[in-house]
Amino acid sequence: MAKGSALKRDPVVPGPCPPEGCPPATEIVCIETRKVYDFCFQTERLNNLVIPLPDSCPPGGISADVLTGEATCRVTGSQPVDDSGLVNVSLIVIIPAVVEVADEHGTILCRFETTITFAKTVTLCAPDGTQIDCRMVAGNETVVLVGRNVHVSLSVCLLIESTALVKLLVPSYGFCVPSECVTLPSPPVECPPENLFPPQCSPPMAPQRA
Repeated sequence: MAKGSALKRDPVVPGPCPPEGCPPATEIVCIETRKVYDFCFQTERLNNLVIPLPDSCPPGGISADVLTGEATCRVTGSQPVDDSGLVNVSLIVIIPAVVEVADEHGTILCRFETTITFAKTVTLCAPDGTQIDCRMVAGNETVVLVGRNVHVSLSVCLLIESTALVKLLVPSYGFCVPSECVTLPSPPVECPPENLFPPQCSPPMAPQRA
């Protein structure tokens, strides 16, 4: 047996560890990444929000629809809970929305943009230097048009997290080695094609005798 052959092993590739466990790491590296200090979800129910129609929206609407976009959060204040690093964080949640008003035939009479905002307080592990973010991953709404006002009841699922850019020591198996991409099979081709060469000229017709 060649010297060192016993130390050889199969390449480590991404995926679940085998039943006997992951192989030992080959080195310890320092990487720069965003560390998640806290990560939580919360359901928020907003009842009877009123969105007035702008003057540019013509009369005659009988129904409305509200299309919500990606939510963002703005921190308005924080208060330490104790010495553990937990903080009561006050947030303003901002949800962009598009309102569409239609007549009895379903024709859109007007379409305008607005925002739905609400305040909330959550308790997070968020020491100084962390960044608070939130996003809406699910939601549903009930919309009723009454006169010139759109009444909305909204339920949203929010994911809230505190993160910071840090440098971590992590065990490593070395650099990732790319593998060959999996591609769709090519469509069959006619080989050789029928029109590989130019067509032959037709011979001229001989004049007919009377």
